[in-house]
Amino acid sequence: MSTELLYLDDSYLKEFDARVVDVVDNGVILDRTAFYPGGGGQPPDTGKLIFDGKESRVVEMRREGVVHLLDGPLPEIGTEVHGIIDWERRHRIMRAHTAVHVVSGVAYQKFGVIITGNQLYEARARLDLSFENMNRELAERIIEESNSVIKRDLPVRWYYISREEFLKRPELMRVNPRLYEKYERIRVVEIVGFDIQADGGTHVKHLAEIGEIKLEKYESKGRKNKRIYITLS
Repeated sequence: MSTELLYLDDSYLKEFDARVVDVVDNGVILDRTAFYPGGGGQPPDTGKLIFDGKESRVVEMRREGVVHLLDGPLPEIGTEVHGIIDWERRHRIMRAHTAVHVVSGVAYQKFGVIITGNQLYEARARLDLSFENMNRELAERIIEESNSVIKRDLPVRWYYISREEFLKRPELMRVNPRLYEKYERIRVVEIVGFDIQADGGTHVKHLAEIGEIKLEKYESKGRKNKRIYITLS
């Protein structure tokens, strides 16, 4: 039985109830969870599980199997648990993830450039761009334009499309399309009126929640690989 991933529909779900369906090493698998297990550059959530008058910290997640790795007592199979996300941490990561979508949207629309990699942190991120003729001045222009988009406070929504529709829309394929071959439905994240990308992570509902993006550092990592570091205020 696969775990129901509650965050896919509601990125703002802070607490939830679930049942333990398996115990693996020092972790548990639940029938449903709001904890993001990590992937796509987004780190896994942390938080805690409360059960039978006990409490254990969720210190890490294992994406394979959606295992909640615990620091504390392990509940037995069949135990009902109450999960609580470290919300402030999650929200800072959500802001960073949505900021990356804004930056990648500007880079793609203005310059035809795609992101080749990213890593998200709390209110900051690293992006790799496939951009041969990039320099720091151009990076600053991209960030300036991204902040102009944020000031429009566009709504952000997420939903599913069929694999057939996904394959007909190359603008959605900002990463290797082979990553989506096993899915019948593809989850997309849309910044309404600006950008849409296939994505399985968590995001804020309105761009104003991001705050202001600042260019922290620019690096050239090769002829066609440029790296920028951003922070959020």
